[in-house]
Amino acid sequence: MKHTLLMGILTYLGTSQAQNALKSDSIAKETIIWTKSSEFGLNAALSGTSPNWSGGVANNLSGNFFFNALVKADWGRTNWDNVLKVNIGAISSILEDNNESKYRSTKKNIDNIFFDSKSGFKFRNPKWLSAFASINIQTQVLDGNSYLKSSNGRDSSFKTSSFMSQGVTMPSVGFEAKPKKWAFVRIGLGAAKQTWVLNQNLYFDGNPNLKYENAVETLYGVKKGGILRNELGFNIQFGIDRSFGPKDIYNLKMNYLGFSPYGFSKSNSPLDSRIDFGFSAKIGKYVNLNYTLISVFDKDLSPAGQNAWQNSWILGVGFLYKL
Repeated sequence: MKHTLLMGILTYLGTSQAQNALKSDSIAKETIIWTKSSEFGLNAALSGTSPNWSGGVANNLSGNFFFNALVKADWGRTNWDNVLKVNIGAISSILEDNNESKYRSTKKNIDNIFFDSKSGFKFRNPKWLSAFASINIQTQVLDGNSYLKSSNGRDSSFKTSSFMSQGVTMPSVGFEAKPKKWAFVRIGLGAAKQTWVLNQNLYFDGNPNLKYENAVETLYGVKKGGILRNELGFNIQFGIDRSFGPKDIYNLKMNYLGFSPYGFSKSNSPLDSRIDFGFSAKIGKYVNLNYTLISVFDKDLSPAGQNAWQNSWILGVGFLYKL
């Protein structure tokens, strides 16, 4: 907890420094350059087969909602950047049980909140280098479930995750290089990764009749009875956000966030990684083709012996509106 408090103080001091600089410049507000943008969209897809389809009957309806927002402030050598991404999607299928009775099964296939806030102070030389303090938050909106087949052949489920269970916060201080307006690289020399499990019922939901002493001992790296696991180390983050093509009809977004604990040689997961990738192409004023991928590598999130890479993606044609 002492290490967590230290990182919190460092992040607060970095943010306070930026806020004080803003106050001192309030007399000349015209020098503050604000950049704001936001967009939201809806995707939907329907697929099906005839009842006599030889490859097996399938009727699926899928859809997702996404919202992206960006707020940036630049004044003098100080800047403050904020990014919020929300993406929620599900797939609904009509299936048959052992008695050939049809039923509908609905499962989420993407669910994520990603928030990043960074305050920075640019050096005079080179101008593309700055010191920064930031905090990154990652979690989900809806409950997550694991599915098994019951005796009658229908899906049965138990809860495995929920809001901030598992969630991650990562305060960091270090240096940022921004050689282009659409690209950046951050190296956090002092970073703390906090893994949260606020919902203590998750230790029992696989079997609600379990006694406390027989419940799961560790969940997402957090020991039973606790809500937080703290690790100190380094982090690296780089990303691009660029539009191109005729009238900028194409847009490419990519963000990599990695964390390595100081004692990485003794860690179960020496380099935790998260990749956010998005590509969109405008078809009309409000219609676009888009692809979103979220890929996570963290051995603490996967059972021993299983592939630690987890991927969630959406490909669709949908509605896009920029505010």
